[in-house]
Amino acid sequence: MDAEKIAKIARKSIGKFCVEECKAYCCRKGYLILNENQVDLVMQNRKDELKLMLKPLQNGTFSMYMGGTIQSCPSLAEDYMCRIHLNKNRPNTCKEFPMFLSGNKIILSPRCLAVREGKFFPYIKKLQKLGYSLIIGDENPLMDLLTQNNSSS
Repeated sequence: MDAEKIAKIARKSIGKFCVEECKAYCCRKGYLILNENQVDLVMQNRKDELKLMLKPLQNGTFSMYMGGTIQSCPSLAEDYMCRIHLNKNRPNTCKEFPMFLSGNKIILSPRCLAVREGKFFPYIKKLQKLGYSLIIGDENPLMDLLTQNNSSS
């Protein structure tokens, strides 16, 4: 089995946990780097109403902060299900969170409760057998990867 398939299975394995136990923490207290097309999709065509959530970045992308005094991701429903989960144009961060593959590295988001609870352990072991090394707890490679993935989408 190839690395991308293992990562996809790993991400899918935490779906129920994310909705029922974690309550989509990443979508309530996180941030996204979005390109112009993704802004309208994620903001559910409420960009003007929710403009305080967006901060333009220098490279033509936007940072969308979720959680402060404003609200969670506009695509997150009250039952903690994502309204755009099945949309092929959703941001790569949403598709890949919290496990990102970059070169021969596995980058796990330290902000994810499933990561903190070790729910990815069996998948990490499989990826390590394929020659991947693990990065966790250091957000610099993760931020670089997120910015790169979403500006090219």
